[in-house]
Amino acid sequence: MKNATNIIWANLLLCSYLAFSYYYFNGWWYSSIGTILIILFSFLIWRKDFLKVVGLKLSLKEFFITVSLTIVSILGSLFLIKHIGSKHNIIIQFSSFRSYYHDIFYILNEEIVLGSIPIYLLISRLKIRSLYVSIGLALIFTMVHFVFYKWIFLEKGIIEVQTLFTLFLVGIVRNNLIIVYKNIGYSWALHFGWMVILFGCLPEWVESGKVVTEPDRFNLFLGSYEMLIISIFLAGISIFHMTKKLDSNRLKANHGS
Repeated sequence: MKNATNIIWANLLLCSYLAFSYYYFNGWWYSSIGTILIILFSFLIWRKDFLKVVGLKLSLKEFFITVSLTIVSILGSLFLIKHIGSKHNIIIQFSSFRSYYHDIFYILNEEIVLGSIPIYLLISRLKIRSLYVSIGLALIFTMVHFVFYKWIFLEKGIIEVQTLFTLFLVGIVRNNLIIVYKNIGYSWALHFGWMVILFGCLPEWVESGKVVTEPDRFNLFLGSYEMLIISIFLAGISIFHMTKKLDSNRLKANHGS
């Protein structure tokens, strides 16, 4: 009976993510409703362990590091996006509180549902190797973006191959951060810092004054050579760091036994 109930809660959790995470019909506040529902259904499924499962179990030190990393990520993203935009005759216009509010929670929802929960289930419950989990989920993360922009989102378009490859690398970085630190604080900070500028703000074509479409933003900015090089570097560092950390944990476990 308990398993059947948990399946119901899990389906409602997934539906909450799909229905309330994104900017459907200008519903800027939908994403925060989605966060509340996702946390509620997570609690009903995992009870006392739910904070660990959703990646929200942060120490005070980790919380302050997350805040600091968020600030650094925002400033770095602003510089990089302005640099890339200048090459394409695009300027960055700041937006409204509504857009920034939406970004906080839709990214939180993605980090929980596409990051922390599946990582926990695959590694802690199914005992799949961390590297395989990281790569597999990064592929899913990449294809979700392709599918959503091709068939589901209001602003439809094709995400190009180089952009998809960068998304895959970014997915690996995100997954490795969650695996190593066992929370979504740092991955959320990097994700938010980038997206709050690229999607919370309004990139506009200088000549026409029109806002750059969402698929074009992905292809022009995330698919740029600058982001590809940065993503390769970060993915490599994160894999090395994760492997070293897991090897250290195994050695400690062996000595302890």
